Amino acid sequence: MKKAFLIFMLAAVCLGGSATFIRADTTADTTNATDTADATDTTEDLKASIAQKEQQIAQLEQEAQQYRQSIAQTTSQTQTLKNQIANINKQIKNLQYNISITQAKLDATQLKIKDLNNNIAATETTVAKNQQLITQLLQNLNELDAQNQLVTLFKVDKLSDFFGALADIDSMQETLVAKINFLKVLKENLKTDLDKSQRMKSQYDSLKTSLGAQKDITTDQKQEKSTLLQTTKNQEQTYQKLLNQTLAKQQQIEKEINDIETILRQGINYGSLPSKGTHIFIIPVQGGRLTQGYGTVPKNSITRKYYSFHNGIDYGSNLGIGAPIYAAADGFIQAIGNNGTYAYGKWIAIRHTNGLTTLYGHLSYVGVKISQQVSQGDTIGYMGKTGLALGPHVHFTVYTTDSFKTESRWYGLLPVGASIDPGDYM
Repeated sequence: MKKAFLIFMLAAVCLGGSATFIRADTTADTTNATDTADATDTTEDLKASIAQKEQQIAQLEQEAQQYRQSIAQTTSQTQTLKNQIANINKQIKNLQYNISITQAKLDATQLKIKDLNNNIAATETTVAKNQQLITQLLQNLNELDAQNQLVTLFKVDKLSDFFGALADIDSMQETLVAKINFLKVLKENLKTDLDKSQRMKSQYDSLKTSLGAQKDITTDQKQEKSTLLQTTKNQEQTYQKLLNQTLAKQQQIEKEINDIETILRQGINYGSLPSKGTHIFIIPVQGGRLTQGYGTVPKNSITRKYYSFHNGIDYGSNLGIGAPIYAAADGFIQAIGNNGTYAYGKWIAIRHTNGLTTLYGHLSYVGVKISQQVSQGDTIGYMGKTGLALGPHVHFTVYTTDSFKTESRWYGLLPVGASIDPGDYM
């Protein structure tokens, strides 16, 4: 029977329930969401504002990209106090570009959430109205169906009126089917918008965190410049003396790391590790480009005067200081440290479930805590040039987990272990 079929369909729709949505703090005023003219105007205004913000972002990114090229040229210059101050100033300006871009993205996301909330409110109103219409149609059909067709035949004066009544029932049933199908589409659209809204809210929260980190990094850079000028009293001779003292300590530290890890590497059981060539890790930085590989350092390399063996891979990024650093794979934060101007500077170690531990060094900002669970691709910190770093980059080391440990030193907690070539798993 058509009626039984329609009742079943209606029950299925009703059992689907009504979706709930917790809006972000940027929820728009939806008081007039049912007013078509006002809702349309609001939507058009929001879309125009979103387009304007996206145009602003594109312009800022183009300007920032051009500016970053000059930073690369400054980094390669001779180490003098003047060049160092100029480099810090350029990094600060680059960070200010990044802050402006992130703020614009934050504003654009906020507008998109507001626009989406308006759509959700309008759809929820339409869903409610259609549910009421379906309920009313079903009640009308029940009343008509309750009358015996033979009784109806005797009630009418003309046979044509009888067939007209039957046609009305058929028409009402077709309308009911159409309304139910329309309600199904509305609910599917509503679910899609709700899911999208949650993703946008997560994106909004991520951008907000990045903005806070970028501002903190900028403050640190300004403090570094101030400290350098105070320590050297703006004298080149004093600066060069400081460089030589730091170099001697860095060389001593790097030799100690190499001596410890040379012994540890001899005990690696490769049979217990994942097979080489297995794609386990992702490049841990946005726009990452390889600047130094793993293994013995060539004699003509600029870094040879610091160490003869490089226990990881270095990645630079056009974004410079403040570029997001990602977890290379799922795991939990095993250790965090800060070596100041020596070794790895600010670093993070992640323990994975496959017998490997990864290290991320020379960070400007650490955004995680000990024992925190992370997923591949999560932002754990931001690129810097802390520790022994000639320019902004992330130092990425892969250790066997059973060999990894931290040892206390006068310059902070030192991570050591049996390193293997990260390229074997990327």
